[in-house]
Amino acid sequence: MNPDAILTADWHIRADTPTSRTDDFTAAMWRKVQFINDLANEHNIPILIAGDLSHRPQWPNWLLEKFMSIISDIEIIAIAGQHDLPGHNLEAIPQSGFGVLSRAGYIRKDAITSPFDQILYCYPFGIEIKNNSGIAMTHQMVTKGKSEWPGQVASSAKSLLKKFPDYKLILSGDNHQPFVVEYEGRLLVNPGSMMRSTADQIDHRPRVYLWEAKSNSVEAVYLPIEQGVIDRSHIDTKKEKDARIEAYTTRLSERYEVGLSYEENLKAYFEENRTRQPIQDRIWEACEI
Repeated sequence: MNPDAILTADWHIRADTPTSRTDDFTAAMWRKVQFINDLANEHNIPILIAGDLSHRPQWPNWLLEKFMSIISDIEIIAIAGQHDLPGHNLEAIPQSGFGVLSRAGYIRKDAITSPFDQILYCYPFGIEIKNNSGIAMTHQMVTKGKSEWPGQVASSAKSLLKKFPDYKLILSGDNHQPFVVEYEGRLLVNPGSMMRSTADQIDHRPRVYLWEAKSNSVEAVYLPIEQGVIDRSHIDTKKEKDARIEAYTTRLSERYEVGLSYEENLKAYFEENRTRQPIQDRIWEACEI
């Protein structure tokens, strides 16, 4: 394949470490950024990022400096996701790290004629896709098929390809699950997240896609990862805590009548539990206020 661009999304560059990670998360993050940078240099192609470059709108200075030092020799075309925007407000983008990177020339964020002679239309978070001819980059929840959970607000990949028939490629971000859907020779590519940041991503294989414009085809390139760096103990601890709370509330509902007044439930509590009289008196005084 003779690729024309790297397709990716949801880098979530951050200064802190997710609860689920047991390794040096920051070092692992920079290794992946460097890997993608080297891949772009190897093929002399730009990187297209479909939103959520950052995890939070504000970047510490050291984080900005480190990021710029790695990607200073490559071209990045990116759109803003909700995590990039203060208050999820697109008009506030100048106040964000994304805005600083754009103003400094490290990333390009506007609709442009891309380096591979295809018109690239950019639809950041909150901006709906319009039908044009070329390539669309959007940050919205897109699923491979049906909704992934009850009540999820999302568009299916095939429905977008049907709705916008003049785009040969739609690159989407926001959904951290990677997939590629083809319809009548056109593609929707959702690269998924660059990092494994939550316990439910233990089986996730982070990747980017090399895209060839002439054949309109993609090839997955998997990013380097280490095994055994995802911890689920905090999930199990929370489940145990939730179970204890549920058991406690069940016992409470069995022992005290919900229909009784607050005062009558207090009386029932005092009768069943040894409570010193001065304490009871203070409680009753408070009830009368």
